[in-house]
Amino acid sequence: MVDYQNAEGALAAELQESKRRAEELQALLDAERRRASEAETKLKEREKLLQEAQRKPVDKELADKQRSVLTQDLLALKQHSQRFSNASTAVDVVIPGLKANSATVHAGITQHFASLHQLLHKREDKMQALVEALTAEKLTALLEQKHRMDAVVAGCERGITLAEDVLAGDDWTLMTRREQVASDVGHALSKTCQLDADWSQKLQAHLPSALEDIIDSHGLVSYVAIEEPVVDWHKDLSVVSRVAEPPRLLAASRPSLGNSDYGFMFDVKAKDHSICVRALHLTSGSGGGAWPYCVYTAAGSWKSIASKKSKWTQVGKEIAALPRPCQGLSARVKLVEDGVHIAAGCAQSFYVHSPSHMTAITFTAKPLDQETKLTLRDSCIMDEDAYLSILTGAKTCSEVAFASVSTDQVRAFAGSIEYVLWCES
Repeated sequence: MVDYQNAEGALAAELQESKRRAEELQALLDAERRRASEAETKLKEREKLLQEAQRKPVDKELADKQRSVLTQDLLALKQHSQRFSNASTAVDVVIPGLKANSATVHAGITQHFASLHQLLHKREDKMQALVEALTAEKLTALLEQKHRMDAVVAGCERGITLAEDVLAGDDWTLMTRREQVASDVGHALSKTCQLDADWSQKLQAHLPSALEDIIDSHGLVSYVAIEEPVVDWHKDLSVVSRVAEPPRLLAASRPSLGNSDYGFMFDVKAKDHSICVRALHLTSGSGGGAWPYCVYTAAGSWKSIASKKSKWTQVGKEIAALPRPCQGLSARVKLVEDGVHIAAGCAQSFYVHSPSHMTAITFTAKPLDQETKLTLRDSCIMDEDAYLSILTGAKTCSEVAFASVSTDQVRAFAGSIEYVLWCES
């Protein structure tokens, strides 16, 4: 028993010694790996230095030019990717609407033909009942006619039998019964003539007309037109070309210093490319709200139609709490889904109004030229980019839209215009 214990102790000691030697060897191996990695890194650095030393001198101006070209290509590639990413997203937005509108049209067609089938069944039942009633009436009349014919035939047969019996007898019988025979035969013949006249009148007055005449006399089934859908859903795909161009933002370079009122109208002019205005980014003088805001637009300049509400079209309505200009923020007031399309070279007027407060819309009073620091004249361009110009405007001082238009001094729009380039199809 003692020998087994000694053997187990010896084996345990050997196992422990083996583990210790294995750990020492692993540590040596790790150290060698680190040294090899460091040596490889140093070798790569020396090779890099050697390559740099062997390089030919580079034209710095040419390198900068190539770097600029590559940078522009990279930017164009990103914009191109973003454009078609937006277009793909737009298609994802359009598809559910297209399917929903298609389902609505299908439901309308189903309902239409269900109503038509119901109407047809009602007309069918009515015509069937009419034909059955007329047939029953005419059958009754014909049976009455047949009964009268049978009565005439019976009278004729009695007269025939009586006449044959008299003729078959002797002269005395003939002479004594001839008046009775003549009376019976005359009565039968008279009934036959009267029946012919009645029969002719019955044909004209009571026999059923042709089935087509019956249908015409009780009206034809009308075909109800299928109503067209209220929304031209098949035109929704036009938004793809509109949103495929990333939205742009033209911000006023002269922020408001707190000047504000109930409303402000101004002109926007497209340059050499058609655009589509999608939203206005605005601020208010007091930062109050939420207040209701309405956006109106009209073709051409606002000056000749400033107070003529009938000349304007409402293209936006939203309840918003606009921040103050000093906060450095603005709130987005979106326009109708299709936006406001401005053709190249054309002007469009916009008017923003809120009846809630006299500080609802901010603007810039007496805007200065950024170079001369002199007050700009009316109808001058206040802000512009490569595609769009914003001209001077006027405030309205009434809670009633298009009332109290003030043009006593030059004023400028103090918000931002969100637009996209319009892809003509």
